[in-house]
Amino acid sequence: MKYFESFPKTLYTFDKNTINVNAVTNIFARNTFLRDVANNVELSYEYLIVDEDTPDTLAYKVYGNSYRSWIILLFNNIFNPNYDWPLKTAVLDQFIENKYSMSIQQAKSTLHHYEKETKRVAAFQGVILNETTESSRISEYSVDYTTNSIASQTVSLPTDADSSLTISSQVVTYPTYTVTITVKNKAVSIYTFEQEENEKKRKIRLLDPRYVDRVEREFRQLMSNG
Repeated sequence: MKYFESFPKTLYTFDKNTINVNAVTNIFARNTFLRDVANNVELSYEYLIVDEDTPDTLAYKVYGNSYRSWIILLFNNIFNPNYDWPLKTAVLDQFIENKYSMSIQQAKSTLHHYEKETKRVAAFQGVILNETTESSRISEYSVDYTTNSIASQTVSLPTDADSSLTISSQVVTYPTYTVTITVKNKAVSIYTFEQEENEKKRKIRLLDPRYVDRVEREFRQLMSNG
């Protein structure tokens, strides 16, 4: 089923001076049906998009029909696959060059922002039990609300993009294990930032193929009812 085939029709005229009207597809008709289905994790599974995947090829691979790409897109709240779908490496490089008006080499050496990274490693007799990493942005500046001014704050920051500076490291000992806590300040380059943002788009959820026929039927029925 093609996506817009199920949409209701509406009367529209391109000339206000005539009584002639045409029946056109109402592309503004929306339905939350797929979002409700998507919230039921038992009906779907996690999938990591690879460079070879496009919405059409993935729909064909999973559902046997490239027209069912609309299910994948709406299921994951993707409305513009040109930007919300992960870009291939070569396309990403071109996107960065156009967006920042610089070469890839410049993007790799130009600072985008600073982050504070806190890494916790739990271990028992040298064997790692668990490892977590949390990151948050930090700024070179602070706001003085008394004077309503921005001032430089004293914070240790790395000087080169994509480098890091260890701020602290401590080991906390518990009866049966230890936790090593390391705090670093990191300088994130434009290239690394855009690459990480692109990677975040790879994790999506796919509707289990066993339910696709039923979902398609019910979606068609809902849309036909306007």
